[in-house]
Amino acid sequence: MNSTTPPPPPPPPPPHDVAVGYVLVPFFLITVIGVLAAVVMYIRRKRRIDRLRHQLLPVYTYDPTEELNEAEQEILWKEEDTKVIHPVMK
Repeated sequence: MNSTTPPPPPPPPPPHDVAVGYVLVPFFLITVIGVLAAVVMYIRRKRRIDRLRHQLLPVYTYDPTEELNEAEQEILWKEEDTKVIHPVMK
């Protein structure tokens, strides 16, 4: 009565792709979320700046042919500004 049992089958190889999945999937997920957040912030900032530019454009347009009113002329042309000061010679 010689009974021989077959040897147990070898254990399955450890799944390396599962360990890589635990590292790479969160990394790429966080990277994609970060890139999307940066794109959204860039678009919002650009829209806000464009809106501000369109609001301020009428304020800062300068037309040299436009006649200055008296108050602006008084501010721009003071007598002290137009005086010529000669240096004192020693």
